[in-house]
Amino acid sequence: MSSITITYAVYPPTETVLPDELPTSRTIEVAVNALKDSGSSYYGGLHEALAEARNQIGIDLTIWRDAVGKLELNKESKKGKMDDEEEEEDGEGDEE
Repeated sequence: MSSITITYAVYPPTETVLPDELPTSRTIEVAVNALKDSGSSYYGGLHEALAEARNQIGIDLTIWRDAVGKLELNKESKKGKMDDEEEEEDGEGDEE
């Protein structure tokens, strides 16, 4: 029986809190359920297997996107606070 195998590795920033439920590398194998003799059956099964593999990778990468996104969001909010504080300090001497 044919199968699709996909291997990936994620290299998140060192400050990222790693998701417990997901390792940094993974191999996904999805069986292609179709007879090799029938062209349309094989390609139909191949299409379904590719869709399943794509969905599994999408689920995994969404978890990683959320983990890294939270880190980036925290960086931006801290930067925004620092910029606001600098503007307040600059603006204090202008009021007279």
